Amino acid sequence: MTKKTILGAVAALAVALSPGPGGAQSVATRTPNLTGGWTAPPGVIQFNFLHRFSMSDPPLRKVTNTPTFMVGTGITEGLMVGFTYGSNSALVPAFPNEWELYARAMLLSEARGRPLDVSAQAGYNVASESVDGELLVARGFGPLKLLAAGRAFSDAYDGSEVRYAVTGGAALRLTPSVSLAADYGVLLDRADDERAAWGVGLQLGVPFTPHSFSIHATNVGTASLEGVSRGTRTRWGFEYTVPITLERFLPRGGRDDDGEADEMPGADMMATGDTVVIDIQGIQYTSEAVTVDPGTTVIWVNRDPIQHSVTANDESFDSGLIDPEQSFAMTFDTPGTYAYHCTPHPFMEARVVVRDMMEGMP
Repeated sequence: MTKKTILGAVAALAVALSPGPGGAQSVATRTPNLTGGWTAPPGVIQFNFLHRFSMSDPPLRKVTNTPTFMVGTGITEGLMVGFTYGSNSALVPAFPNEWELYARAMLLSEARGRPLDVSAQAGYNVASESVDGELLVARGFGPLKLLAAGRAFSDAYDGSEVRYAVTGGAALRLTPSVSLAADYGVLLDRADDERAAWGVGLQLGVPFTPHSFSIHATNVGTASLEGVSRGTRTRWGFEYTVPITLERFLPRGGRDDDGEADEMPGADMMATGDTVVIDIQGIQYTSEAVTVDPGTTVIWVNRDPIQHSVTANDESFDSGLIDPEQSFAMTFDTPGTYAYHCTPHPFMEARVVVRDMMEGMP
């Protein structure tokens, strides 16, 4: 089987199915060596800094550092591209700087009413000159999330042969921001001198921010697909996640020369019916302007792994902090424009416009 054949098959699996929406990443919903299938929303650059270290035997007790930088950005909803760069990699002898270029698609999402999460990743590892792929499934059972993945490598570990690996893990959420997690994986044709890969960690969401933090122990170094599929030596480490919302750094609506409010950028929505749902996802309101009839109830659903609020600029209403996967509803009876924001993240702004049904009548 050629590299082109494997690449074509994995890429077809990643993009042929209709991808579902993803959200900002939190390590509290996954394990140290499994991504959980997350994808960065469009307009968000996800940056993860992973740092692991090991200590040699006495008498030297030398500390060896293994940093990994993971960067990805959303292309469309549910599809992202990125790279993983690991220095001091043990993947290929005499090749310490490891690059993995990848594309990842979220095919199904529990957050959108599907029975489970399904994601596919295709990539190329420069160090081993291998086309690599992963299919991951995950399912939540209350506070417990189970994850499993199958992987294929066209030239694993620079060995000029196709190899396969399987791995599984679980994350138990103790609070909305604290989880205990563990994973275990093996190469299907593991040699006697090759170790299974494992990881255990305390996964933490940073309250009121889109960031998360993992403190863990593992026996793998870098975070590439090949890197997390074969164990070496025990390492201690941490991971810090930083989603960067580009919209925060772009000019927003202000005032024109007449003092009137400019139109806000983003997706406007003309709504009909008694109920309108607005998701909060990717550290933004998915509809920045919605126009409704009097008597319409607007429901905001928090799809992010962190708390948000829906707070009127004039303080006429306030949801308080909305936990992940919880909602807030408000019925608008009086015509007018209601601008609101998120208290923990004031760069998140939007508005509800209630039509004046008497306007234009004789």
